[in-house]
Amino acid sequence: MKFNIELGKAKQHRIAFEFNQLLGRLVIKYGQQEITRSVRWFNEPRKETHVLRVEADEPFTVRIEKERRPLFGSKCLVFLNERLFRCYEGI
Repeated sequence: MKFNIELGKAKQHRIAFEFNQLLGRLVIKYGQQEITRSVRWFNEPRKETHVLRVEADEPFTVRIEKERRPLFGSKCLVFLNERLFRCYEGI
């Protein structure tokens, strides 16, 4: 699963999320800077939460909740300032 989020009105901020369930690799980037990288080989948790606080001209908080499905696939909920912003589902 891979998606990008564009945030901000005056200045655009990009958050990139990439998760590969087969390889167990998770990468979250803010702009070109890597914020989170993790690799899980066998037993990944059923639910993970990642919180990013961006202190810019327009400060905001992004929370990404990733929930694993029983076999394959996952569901990601993206919250912007504690409000649901987007929902992504896929493999």
